[in-house]
Amino acid sequence: MAEKSGKGSATAKKANAKAEKEGKKNPRKSSAAQSELGKKGGKKGGKKS
Repeated sequence: MAEKSGKGSATAKKANAKAEKEGKKNPRKSSAAQSELGKKGGKKGGKKS
């Protein structure tokens, strides 16, 4: 469990980078970023705080 603190921002950075490569400003519109966020359980399956 290396990513306990700062997990969200690390994932966000990855998603942002992928979205940038696709030339999209919003990572939510990038399919690559979507899959990255999905892998980490970004929207679905994530813990609700």
